[in-house]
Amino acid sequence: MTEAQRLKKKVSTHAIHQAEEAFFDEKAEQDVEGFEKGGWLADPSAHRSTLDFWGLDANLEGKKVLECGCGSGFLSVLLAKMGAEVWCFDLSPRSIELTRERARRNGVENQIRATVSAMEDLDYEDGSFDLVVGKNILHHIPRIEEAGKQIRRVLKVGGRAVFYELSASNPVLMFFRRHVIGTSSCIPKLGTPDEHPLTSKEVQILSATFNQQCKISHPKFRFFGKLDRQVFQQRFRLLSFLLEGMDRTIYTLFPPLRKYSYKILLDFTK
Repeated sequence: MTEAQRLKKKVSTHAIHQAEEAFFDEKAEQDVEGFEKGGWLADPSAHRSTLDFWGLDANLEGKKVLECGCGSGFLSVLLAKMGAEVWCFDLSPRSIELTRERARRNGVENQIRATVSAMEDLDYEDGSFDLVVGKNILHHIPRIEEAGKQIRRVLKVGGRAVFYELSASNPVLMFFRRHVIGTSSCIPKLGTPDEHPLTSKEVQILSATFNQQCKISHPKFRFFGKLDRQVFQQRFRLLSFLLEGMDRTIYTLFPPLRKYSYKILLDFTK
């Protein structure tokens, strides 16, 4: 890569980061009202099933954990309440403010260190963490290979990195994303301008970074529920119930179709 190409890539990444920061700063402001109605608190026992499909132990006492793209800190607080020492970061300064406030209200402010940072340039020492986690973050990263290298670098030998992500494996959903979503105000694009579900090539890049030590699974089937949220915007309760039920039925009765879920769990080992 020439110097000019490197500079262009750097400028492009910076522009994407700025757009992501602005989007999630605004989202954080919108979330505050809901938090004030009782959404600040996090209870591991109430979310045990969620933690189970991530493969997270009930007791993380003494473990050092990094959450990538922490948002308002819900998962970070859950992990801290399970005994972990948690470091977390996000591009959005407002999200980090909310994370610190959530940690304070849950009594775990001494267990959580939240900072503003980009995933491609982590400021942590090599081999710092037993566990790295992230939810809906990798598909926002413009330089996925660099992000993968950073994740592996900060993990201890034998450590795990678990990410719950969007997948581009379903051709029907991808057709809707390319040709229907965002084409009118009736069906808006919900995410940021540059995000996209992880392609098989990107998953392969990440897996290669970890010397193919990658387990891919689909803890739930997500298809009709996604269409409901994107197209019908969950305006019709009965329809939402039926479409979510169809997803659950497919997951239970047709295991071979799970690979076409919009959601994917990537579990890397160093």
